[in-house]
Amino acid sequence: MRKLLGRSIVVALLVGVLVGFGDYVLSIHGGSKFDPPISAEEGRQLRDMPIAKAEAILAARRTTLTRRQWVLESIGYSYFWRGVVKDSVAPALGIFVACLIVGGLQLGDRGTR
Repeated sequence: MRKLLGRSIVVALLVGVLVGFGDYVLSIHGGSKFDPPISAEEGRQLRDMPIAKAEAILAARRTTLTRRQWVLESIGYSYFWRGVVKDSVAPALGIFVACLIVGGLQLGDRGTR
C-alpha cells in the first residue's frame, strides 16, 4: 500500500504540474506590455487623469505580445509560477485520487486470484 501511495503522489505531482502549466500557458490569448514601463509617478498621474486621456496615453505605449513572447518574459516572475501552481492543484488531486482507486482495484484483483 505504501508503494501505491508513493507512486500515486509522484504521478500526480508530475502530471498535475504539466497539466497546470499547459492550462495556464494556453489560457493566455496574447499579453501586452508597456514600452517604456510605467513608473510609480506616472501611475499616480494616470490615476488622476480622465479615463479617456489615460487610455490614449497607455494605448500609445502598449506593445502586444504573442503567447510565446509572454511566456518567455513572464517565466522569471513569481506571479507566473503562482498561476501555474493554482492551475495544478485540481488536476494533481484528481490524478492522485484516480491512481489510488485504480491501484486499489488492482490490489483487490490480485487478492481474489
